[in-house]
Amino acid sequence: MDSKGNFPKREERVPYGRAIPNEPPKKSNKKSKKKLSPYRQKYNAQHNIKPVKRKKMRRRSMPVKNRRLLTLIIGILVVVLLFMVAFRQNGQEVFIGETSMGILKDKSITAESLTELLTSQLVQEVGANVQINEKIELKPIHVSKSREKEVYQQDYMMPRLRQKVSYLIEAAVITVDGKDIVVVQNEAVANEVFAKLQEDYVNNDETRTIEVGFKEDVQVQMRFVEPSVIVAKENAVETLQSGTRVEKTYTVQSGDALYKIASNFGMTQDELKALNADKIPASGNLQVGWELKVMADEPMVSIQTVETVVLTEVQEKEVVYEDDPTKNKGYEKITTPGKDGQREITKKITRVNNEVIKEEIAGEKTTVEPVNEVITRGTK
Repeated sequence: MDSKGNFPKREERVPYGRAIPNEPPKKSNKKSKKKLSPYRQKYNAQHNIKPVKRKKMRRRSMPVKNRRLLTLIIGILVVVLLFMVAFRQNGQEVFIGETSMGILKDKSITAESLTELLTSQLVQEVGANVQINEKIELKPIHVSKSREKEVYQQDYMMPRLRQKVSYLIEAAVITVDGKDIVVVQNEAVANEVFAKLQEDYVNNDETRTIEVGFKEDVQVQMRFVEPSVIVAKENAVETLQSGTRVEKTYTVQSGDALYKIASNFGMTQDELKALNADKIPASGNLQVGWELKVMADEPMVSIQTVETVVLTEVQEKEVVYEDDPTKNKGYEKITTPGKDGQREITKKITRVNNEVIKEEIAGEKTTVEPVNEVITRGTK
């Protein structure tokens, strides 16, 4: 207010605490000193304690260039961290060949463990060892929201793999002279096939000893094969019993006729004549001893038997003469009666499909020793 009690005009008004109108206040860099208490002042005066002036520490400012570089590095680290969080590998995609079968989130599962589990399931299913043809692979991936519907638990993944893979089964391959002939389920079934082929040749007579086997080299080999090639026991027996037509030689016997020989070998008379055109005359008459060519069925395998036979034979006594000069010529008298002995002869008879091909003596043993008969005869 002025002396008359009037307020000054707006532009002439002086803000509170300012000496000059519209002049900005001055900023003081000096910090207000804290005054000591009267007691403290008295104490400092008595003990001659002077206030200590502290030197001000100047803050070193980082150069602008370094600040920019630090800011750039921090920014890059933040971007990398965000990228790793957003695109981290949080699943495994399962492949069979190039076909994706789905995604597993359990990182502890491996391709080997999946293969072993699938193999064990197939073994329980088919009842034999199996070998999976395809290779199972796992590839780490980031599971985005768009692919979450492809994520499966292991229990749900296994049926998908089972439908996709193919496999081989371990089975018994029967070979004849090194050539694969037929495949059966296992070794036990192969032995049943052999028993069926040999049953007509097995000896039920306890007095005879017969060893039954095959003429050919018949083996059983365990291999992994396609399931489609495995056949039943009956089919395997039929395959091994069937044979091929081979040319053989037949010697004409007494009572043989052209039609009879042809019938015995499953041939017609015309076929037999054509095969022996250089020997059989137009009349068809045959002579004993002729050797004719015939076609005969030779089975895939031939049953060979070796029969051991023990025969008892009489071992005749020997006659021994003793001269007696006191007796006239023509005189003969049995002075020591003789006696026949006995011996056992062991024979081995080898047959192929019941046809004798060889006989041999395996051993001889005398069971009763013969006694020589002594005859005395005169020489006077």
